[in-house]
Amino acid sequence: MDRTFLLGVGAMKAGTTWLHDHLAASPQCQPGLRKEYHVFDSLDLAKEPYLLKRVVAKAHASLDEVAEARRTDPTFLVQAAMIADEELYFDYFTALLARSPETRLTLDVTPGYALLSAARLAGIRSSFEQRGVRPVAAYLMRDPVERIWSQVRMQKRRRPEHNPGTAEELVAQRYAEPTYADRTRYETTVRNLDEAFGESVFYGFYEELFDAATSASEIARLSRFLGIDTHEPDLGAQFNVSPRSAELPEPTVRAVAEHFRPTYELVASRFPDRDLPKIWPSSRFVL
Repeated sequence: MDRTFLLGVGAMKAGTTWLHDHLAASPQCQPGLRKEYHVFDSLDLAKEPYLLKRVVAKAHASLDEVAEARRTDPTFLVQAAMIADEELYFDYFTALLARSPETRLTLDVTPGYALLSAARLAGIRSSFEQRGVRPVAAYLMRDPVERIWSQVRMQKRRRPEHNPGTAEELVAQRYAEPTYADRTRYETTVRNLDEAFGESVFYGFYEELFDAATSASEIARLSRFLGIDTHEPDLGAQFNVSPRSAELPEPTVRAVAEHFRPTYELVASRFPDRDLPKIWPSSRFVL
């Protein structure tokens, strides 16, 4: 299997947009219509019904344009078709790999897939293997405190009317809510990925990927893992950035770290070659 499909499962606010765009820029990659396809989270995550409703609504809008013989973005029609028939998802990416003999990689980088079960992840792997495609997964992790703070700042920037108060106050109020906590339970996602994909998972750290001292080696490691040539990264590219206006108070950092103690402990034991206190400063409260 010399053709590779990459399932990017997150984490949210851990560099997934940069990862997608860097890989999509490779001449050996055929990325398809978009970064995030949201097929399996739309199907499986009943507690987030807005995902499916959003795809259906946009597909309806595209169909209206088709009915009026106007140009339309096919993205949402493709998404809706994949949700209606999962086999189309696997056939679509397999076909992308067949477009050119130079193509070695295609990918779907949807952070919401971090919440998928091990059984669903294993099913995705099996379906690609049946088509002669090598399936792999990638999971980027970020200091839990920083990840939640970044998510809060993004939501406040996008919908300030629904997020009153400062971002720092909101972190203290919301860090344990499922919207934030579920996406920060790296221990659950790592266990599910290990069970479903075994050695075929690239685990990376946001902090190492964007640190000048380690980025080159991390990008080279990723390229080897995917079976493509390394190409020059644009480490200055920033996506969905939410600037900080203040520092997070020390008591808040401690409270969040304590809440996610199992997360820090699992990552520390699962990746003993990493200097976690250096990479994730907030781990000082729990390790």
